[in-house]
Amino acid sequence: MYIKYRLSILLTAMVSLTACNDSTKLDPGVEEVATVDESEGIRDTSSSVETVDNKTFVASPTKESIELTALIRNVYQWHEAKRLNDFPFKYRKQNDSIFTGIDWEKYNKNIGEFRKTGYFTDKFLFNHKTIASSIDSSIKKADISWRNIRDGIPIWDTGADDWCACQDFPDNYWEMIIIDSLNIKNSTASFYWTWDKEPSPEQHKVKVTAVKSGDRWKVNSLEGFKYFGTVADYDKVMKD
Repeated sequence: MYIKYRLSILLTAMVSLTACNDSTKLDPGVEEVATVDESEGIRDTSSSVETVDNKTFVASPTKESIELTALIRNVYQWHEAKRLNDFPFKYRKQNDSIFTGIDWEKYNKNIGEFRKTGYFTDKFLFNHKTIASSIDSSIKKADISWRNIRDGIPIWDTGADDWCACQDFPDNYWEMIIIDSLNIKNSTASFYWTWDKEPSPEQHKVKVTAVKSGDRWKVNSLEGFKYFGTVADYDKVMKD
């Protein structure tokens, strides 16, 4: 049990370190954050940038960078308002500490909330369910000694907020989000978002891809979710 606990803490530490180094209340139907201004909070590397009084201003933000900044701010305001459990565990009985897999009833209800927003592509939702299925299959194979929530962070939990790839974050951080390194090819965009005003070696950055569907951009991937493993990955952890 002591070894298992150490493994869980190690995985959590790895997620936190990797994320940091790599790197409103809204109704679901609201499409834009009211605080997004066309010249505020966008660091578009293809535009001319002036620095005045330690603040970064973009002289000519593109239409795409404005739309993508609004999307990401909306997504994170929604996330913080809802605080849905991405991969809820199912327990043997009420108030029990032994979990047996994914609670698919809760999971499907939560995914319904995702869909209502219109913020996510079908591929994002498909990949999200693939992670849930891997976790469910692995838990069902695991010995009960690995499935007690009272023993610490389970190996199927990263121990971080996977949306921001972080454990701590500033208050109302979505209001500070700016995007950087924007690259658009056809209808697909890739970029990083950050809440840091200036680049630095310790800058927190999260990679995102988005796809334009009709006249709207939708999130296609978020970097934090790459830290979940396959069934084989979890098997190896339990074996080692």
